[in-house]
Amino acid sequence: MPTKTIRDLRHKYKVAYTAYMSCVHALSDAGLRGEVPGKEILERERRAFDDIAETRKALLRALAEYEKAQ
Repeated sequence: MPTKTIRDLRHKYKVAYTAYMSCVHALSDAGLRGEVPGKEILERERRAFDDIAETRKALLRALAEYEKAQ
């Protein structure tokens, strides 16, 4: 990766993605069992989605800024 900031954001994005996918799997599993997901998993999914969306924006912004500087 070109800069420490971009490396750190890529790492943060991977962590956020993993957390989000964990929620996706939990929601899918509940659906397969015919259960309604509990409030806890729904709240965890909302937070994970918000985190991955914000991290993605920051990563894309950093990549665009880096590209401009080249």
